[in-house]
Amino acid sequence: MNYSLIISAASALIAASAFIVALLNYRISRKLPNENKLFEEKFKSYRNVIAAMNTAGAVYVQCANVFWDMKSSGKSLKKVKDKIDMELTKAYYLLEDTVQEQILLLPDEVLEHIDNYFDVFNKENFPENITKEKEIEEFENGLNELFDSVVNSMRDDLAIEKLDNGLKKRIGSVSRARPFNISDIA
Repeated sequence: MNYSLIISAASALIAASAFIVALLNYRISRKLPNENKLFEEKFKSYRNVIAAMNTAGAVYVQCANVFWDMKSSGKSLKKVKDKIDMELTKAYYLLEDTVQEQILLLPDEVLEHIDNYFDVFNKENFPENITKEKEIEEFENGLNELFDSVVNSMRDDLAIEKLDNGLKKRIGSVSRARPFNISDIA
């Protein structure tokens, strides 16, 4: 057999394999910056939505408490009700505006949970329909459950658990410092 032909064929095969690997590497590395940018933008978007949800929820609970305190003390509710309605409206529109600004990056799974959160704010005659102080606590607990479901759907979308496990594996070999003890100094 002609050894120079075999060597030439092997060289061509190795060169073709190297070309294919380089091409695949190029395609993967070309997508990576876009994926990283999308992840960063989604993360910022989710952070903004979470902050707006937290603010709106806190305003609603605070307004419910103020309304209940005024109602139970027998004070006039007319002036307070108008102010509360204004605060509730501002909180609602802050949340709605934030979600609308970020809607391009919010997937349907996350939007479903956000819609469920919005449903709480669309109840008519809030907080007038609260007849017992315990209902405020129930409202707050329900709001917290919905908030958690939104946050969990965002975490799932960003695959935070998978990223966290990868990070733990990567830095797991780093030794952990032991807790500080004042007796170490003395």
